[in-house]
Amino acid sequence: MVNLFKFLSKRSDIIVHLAALFFLSAGFCYSLYLGDVIRFPDERQYYQIGLNLVAGNGYSINGTEPTAIFPPIYPLFLALFIRLGAPIFLLRFLNFIALSLCAYVIRSILRHEKAQCGAGVSAILMISYGVLFYTAGTLYTQTIYTLILLIIIRLAIVKNFGYRQAVMLGLLSALLIMTHPTGVFIPPLVVLWLFFPRNYPMIGKGIVAAIVAVMCISIWSYRNYKVFDRFIPITSHGGDTLYIGNNPNTSLSGWYNYIYDDYYIEAGKLPEIEQNSFYLRKTMEFWTEHTGAALKLYLLKLLDYFNFRNNLYLSNEFDILRSVIMFVTYYPLLICLFLRLLASGRVPLSKTESLLVAIYLVSALFHALFLPRIRFRLPYDAMLIAHIGIMFSLWGKSRRWGLKN
Repeated sequence: MVNLFKFLSKRSDIIVHLAALFFLSAGFCYSLYLGDVIRFPDERQYYQIGLNLVAGNGYSINGTEPTAIFPPIYPLFLALFIRLGAPIFLLRFLNFIALSLCAYVIRSILRHEKAQCGAGVSAILMISYGVLFYTAGTLYTQTIYTLILLIIIRLAIVKNFGYRQAVMLGLLSALLIMTHPTGVFIPPLVVLWLFFPRNYPMIGKGIVAAIVAVMCISIWSYRNYKVFDRFIPITSHGGDTLYIGNNPNTSLSGWYNYIYDDYYIEAGKLPEIEQNSFYLRKTMEFWTEHTGAALKLYLLKLLDYFNFRNNLYLSNEFDILRSVIMFVTYYPLLICLFLRLLASGRVPLSKTESLLVAIYLVSALFHALFLPRIRFRLPYDAMLIAHIGIMFSLWGKSRRWGLKN
């Protein structure tokens, strides 16, 4: 065992390089294997928006009616490469490039934490956690989102966080939120972490970061106001997701029972923007008229956030084999977090560890408001993988195995 740990420590850089090479080579082959097949509705919508942007039809799914269903970064990202002639398989491969970069950013985070010897372990865990690879093979935002989130963490932990870093944090925060709107809780959480304890100069830097982020996001919000004649800051898609997780028919056995509601049929007759307002209104009615049931449902969703599988509308998204793989790969990550928190009274969490743990736990609280889905959790599972790299380093040092950073 000692020799294994020493090997992983001394060969950490090589392991990270091999992991990146694996994601690039295996990801390229997997992308070729999938070809031009688009399996899921969200993928097709992202791709269609990219196609219409290139064709000059504007930000639209059907090419005629404008949409704000998704924030703009990922469709614009796809459109750039579609414009350059990239086929669908190459668009998929871009996610594997991002996944390989995630391994290097995690290594950089651990190096700053003087836990470089754990980078190899984190890289191995990234490969072992197959759902990361699987999701990278889709035209979903989660892989790009993960990379941006890791870069934000790397920026936040710099030794002297100044106003230049604050501007960069604002830009990256806008990029994160405009990639997927569930990232809205990350910037204030990072700024709060930077402020604690009593880092008063961070107040001004936090304000600068907020101003930069809001200015960037306001460009998209202004577009939406001009097109739809109403204020839509980020997306018109949040209301229906909120309603899926907060309605009288919601249950853990199947989130999509709401499609049988009369409300759903009624909403289907409305334009996109009015649908969003309709769902928001119905969600508020559920919260105010059934407060006890809503609170109980929230707690159940909070627990379900840590589930190894979801009951989804499309059954082919989660078959038995994938359930088994998720069970044996996810829960060890969660157990490591639990054990580290138990040991925190004896070995306090480092500053970086506290940020990684805070992001993961707050992500659970936030997503339980909506709909806990593994796909939405994946970027935060990467926080666990980075955290385990730090744990490995601490464990090696405590056992005096001669691990070097």
